[in-house]
Amino acid sequence: MTTIDHINELRAELRSCCFTRKERIAAEAELAALIAQEQAEAEQFARDIEAFAADLE
Repeated sequence: MTTIDHINELRAELRSCCFTRKERIAAEAELAALIAQEQAEAEQFARDIEAFAADLE
């Protein structure tokens, strides 16, 4: 499963499932970590594309 798929699945679960307080806190923390991971991956991808494009010049 990709990071973005995991984020979307977790968001859907948080919207529609009943969690205990502890479970909800854990799920929200996991979601925040996944969002940060996705942002880091996107930034790395952008750097990789820039480096690739520079090599083509």
